[in-house]
Amino acid sequence: MKKVISLLIVLLLTASLTVTAFAAGGNPKIVDNADILTSSEETTLETMALALAIEYDMDVVILTEDSIWPKDITDYADDYFDYNGCGIGPNHSGVLLLLDMDEREWAISTCGDAIDALTDYGQEQIMDEVVEYLGDDEYYDGFRTYLDLLDEYFDAYESGEPIEKRRDFFDIVFNLIVALGIGAVAGFITITAMKSGMKTAKPQRGAQSYVKDGSFKLTKQRDMFLYTNTTRTRRQSSSSGGGSSTHRSSSGRSHGGSRGRF
Repeated sequence: MKKVISLLIVLLLTASLTVTAFAAGGNPKIVDNADILTSSEETTLETMALALAIEYDMDVVILTEDSIWPKDITDYADDYFDYNGCGIGPNHSGVLLLLDMDEREWAISTCGDAIDALTDYGQEQIMDEVVEYLGDDEYYDGFRTYLDLLDEYFDAYESGEPIEKRRDFFDIVFNLIVALGIGAVAGFITITAMKSGMKTAKPQRGAQSYVKDGSFKLTKQRDMFLYTNTTRTRRQSSSSGGGSSTHRSSSGRSHGGSRGRF
């Protein structure tokens, strides 16, 4: 009887894991074809990526290859995503990170909701941190950092407050303060220089001292419009100050993404 119960428990756990994996896309999340990870590292990363996919309904895949020659790395990343069951939901939402060990290149391919969650700015910020590990061959730590940062960006996107917008706002305020400071210093220097050059001038109460006797005669009069006052209203831009550049893959899907070296 105990053996029967144990067998049933195993079957139930297996069925539960199958349903969970199917809900998260059904595809493996860590595909280490270049064999740069240990089995335990691969298992840990698989669990982390699967948890992200389940929580945010966006697939998360990490792929390593010894070489992808002669194919372009962006095309390879897009095609792997499209033709290997990656993506969740009708929009195939998800992100794939590819490493080409031969050329030491990386590429990110985003699709569906992940295009908006991981903008060009977001990908740049994430990979700036990740590449520090990849460049030192610390691949496991680099991938863990990558997944942790995805969690941060996905959560911000789901809450309606993308990290890009918050950071851009502070950048704008900082740049404005710097511009005003530079303008104030330049204005102070200009006014000081002008005042020092006018110290020899003495103020006069009338115009008589500037006109010689009989030398000034008014021969013509006319009205001249010397000043104008214009009011301008700023046209609001539909852009939020960032966004994702996109392209079409060989399957016809729209992808975002970026690439670089490590």
